[in-house]
Amino acid sequence: MPVFKNTCPRHCYSSCSICSYINGNKLTRLLGDPAHGYSQGHLCAKGYALIQYAFDENRLKFPLKQSFRGSNRWQRIGWDEAFEIIAQKIFELNERYDSNLALGYMKGSGNQGFLHDAVQGMFAGLGPHTYPVGDICSSTGEAALLETIGKVENPDPEDIVNIKLLVLWGANPAITNVNQMKFIYQARHQGGKLVVIDPLFSKTAQRADIYIQLNVGSDAWLAWGVAKLLLENGQVDNEHLSQNTIGWEEYKASLQKISMREVCEQTGVDTQAIEDLAFLYAQSSPSASYIGFGLQRNRYGGQSVKAITALETIAQKGNDLSNKIYFRHNHFKDFPRSITLLKDNASTNNHNKGRPIGINSFAQQALALDDPPLKLLWVSCGNPFSQDQNFWAWEKLLKQLELVVTVDLYLTRTAQFSDLVLPASSFFEDEDLHISYWHYWLSFNQKILPVFYESKSDLQIARELTNTLNSHHPGFSFFPAEKTSRDWINAEITPEIQSLYQINDLKALIERPHKRATSEDQPAVKYKFPLPDKTLYNSKEVKEMDIPTFRYVSTQEDVFPYQLLTPQALLKFHTQYETLTWLNKDEQAIIEISKEIATSHKILDGAQIEAFNTNGYIRGRAVVNQYLPSNVICTEQSDRIPVNKLINKNSQKVSSISFNECWVNIRKARSYV
Repeated sequence: MPVFKNTCPRHCYSSCSICSYINGNKLTRLLGDPAHGYSQGHLCAKGYALIQYAFDENRLKFPLKQSFRGSNRWQRIGWDEAFEIIAQKIFELNERYDSNLALGYMKGSGNQGFLHDAVQGMFAGLGPHTYPVGDICSSTGEAALLETIGKVENPDPEDIVNIKLLVLWGANPAITNVNQMKFIYQARHQGGKLVVIDPLFSKTAQRADIYIQLNVGSDAWLAWGVAKLLLENGQVDNEHLSQNTIGWEEYKASLQKISMREVCEQTGVDTQAIEDLAFLYAQSSPSASYIGFGLQRNRYGGQSVKAITALETIAQKGNDLSNKIYFRHNHFKDFPRSITLLKDNASTNNHNKGRPIGINSFAQQALALDDPPLKLLWVSCGNPFSQDQNFWAWEKLLKQLELVVTVDLYLTRTAQFSDLVLPASSFFEDEDLHISYWHYWLSFNQKILPVFYESKSDLQIARELTNTLNSHHPGFSFFPAEKTSRDWINAEITPEIQSLYQINDLKALIERPHKRATSEDQPAVKYKFPLPDKTLYNSKEVKEMDIPTFRYVSTQEDVFPYQLLTPQALLKFHTQYETLTWLNKDEQAIIEISKEIATSHKILDGAQIEAFNTNGYIRGRAVVNQYLPSNVICTEQSDRIPVNKLINKNSQKVSSISFNECWVNIRKARSYV
């Protein structure tokens, strides 16, 4: 039975390499690829379920045109008709506004293959246009790392086996990064300690040596408290820190301004637990911190990341000031990404001459555009109507847009509010390149299946739409439609990439994944201690900031005392995989509540309840979780039940979407006519 190599394209830590077994035209078996040094032959449950994903009956088969947005009245059309509709709207907007700035795209991270950046290339080929900038997942944390460490460069996660103290701050790799757990277990077998700090008693916390449950958003206070104890106990190298870092004396003085009483009050953690953690830091070398993305998705996220990096720097022994912070890296920057930049036509196609708008407030900023306003929106590799926030802005933007095109494998919530929906091919049907924002491996994805009905890749759609445009108006687009996927992939394997990944050509990569050389030989960057944020050193001011601002308060029911958290699920990936029956059989949302909330509202386990605020409500089945903090409610991200509609607004102090800045109340489910 032939065996082929694929790579899971999800925006996930692992980017697992897969051995796919084909019998005829059927995908019959999937196994992890043992040649991949990070995943080492292992997949998560979602990976093994990709067999069903490839042939899922819910996948889109043909291009669809909707009678009007939201009507759910769909007409099957051909690709030629779809391209003609799009082309004529582009021409009409170009003539109306004498530019292509009324055209824009919103590309998400649902498929991390290099060639899915053809969306950017396609729009770059049209000249100046409107495009998103930023990162949904980690902008706040990256800014904090750049301010302190000076770079966003993940240590090799395979080296965690040598760490003697690993502290996980708001990270749950047993669910979100399962392949990392084997390296964590190896570290523990070699005498290392695992500490998990999280408001939620997670699957990873169950496996820890020490679990510390703290108040949501108080991670900075805990890091300050531990650093203060290390300083007071004489367990830091003052001379070395003074000579080899920036701002140590000022930071040291700021630590002396806070009290342990304040730390305990803000975190909800008792003194003994903080002292135990400080003792572990003092006795263990080397130590490292693994920072989860959820930690930085609130107004204190930047301060928390900076405080954790400062603690790790203070705790390091001897002359070791290397980066011991695991967060993410961006090795995409190693590659030319020629499909995105179109450097050969920079004089006419450089989209930096267009209009950038922040991806984390895309709809709001798009509404503010004029001269010209945004009129055409192309959505690919994303589902913003479920995954974004400020739904009211999206609803208002829809009224302004004249054509919405969504490319997807499924009829998602975003697709349902589109004029045209184009069926996307799966990664089994296209070849591509893949790297990870976490580990150091580069892998090739082979095309192993024929396209699913009439689905097409982002690259093929870009090529064919370009040909349609240029058939009417020669030279309208400069996107090189003649280039195939292999042409673009070969262009990425530059001499620099060959050296970094120790490959001679693409053939070596097709045979097996290759690991990037580490950057240990790069010159060290001096750690810069963050400037104190005085509002976070003042307990009274912090308490006042913690009180949410609501649109109105008219009855007791309109007070929203509970913080809604949406941690990543094991069997879904945000809104992906939701239709796979191998993984998800229950279409109803599960809403976890604490014992205190259940008692206060007289809610029994299994009851139908609603979490609500002034933005709306979600309905689901109550599950009483005895380990939840008394003021916390948990539920999963979902396309069927878009929980993000409850988010009030993006915090002014957070550049990532502040998913954890959501406050709700709870009630028994009502009957609605």
